Amino acid sequence: MRAPMMIAALLASATALPASAQTLPTAPASPTRELPYDRGYDKPSPRTDAINAQEGPVTDTLNAQAGAAATATASADIDAKAVYEADREAYWRALMAHDRSVLRTDERYARQQNAYADAMVAWRMQDAACKRGNQRACKAPTPTPEQFY
Repeated sequence: MRAPMMIAALLASATALPASAQTLPTAPASPTRELPYDRGYDKPSPRTDAINAQEGPVTDTLNAQAGAAATATASADIDAKAVYEADREAYWRALMAHDRSVLRTDERYARQQNAYADAMVAWRMQDAACKRGNQRACKAPTPTPEQFY
C-alpha cells in the first residue's frame, strides 16, 4: 500500500514541476546609460534627432539602391518571362508539327498495309485461277502493293 502512495506522490510532483517553472514575464531592466547603438525610437529626444540627421542620408541612399535593384530585378523577371513564354510557344509549335508528321506517317503506314493486303488477295485469286488451269492467270505478273496504292 505504501508503494502506490509513493508513486502517486512522485507523479503529482512531476506534473507540478513544469507549472512551477513557468513564471510571469518581467519587464527588462532599463540600462543605466544609453547604449551607443540605441537609436532611441521609443523616446523622442535631441539625441534621436541628431542620430537621424546623421544616418538619414545613408538610409536614403541604401533605400534608393535597394529600389533600383528591385526595379532591375522586376524588369529582368519580365524579360525572363517573355523568353519563357516564347520558348513555350516554340515548343508547342514543334510538338504540333511532330504530331502532324506522326499522323501523316500513320496514314501512310495504313495505306501501305492496305495495299499489301489487297495485293495478297489479288495474288491468291491469281494463284487459285492458275491452279484451276487458267494459263492466262499463270502468265500474268505477280500483283505488287504499288498497284493498289
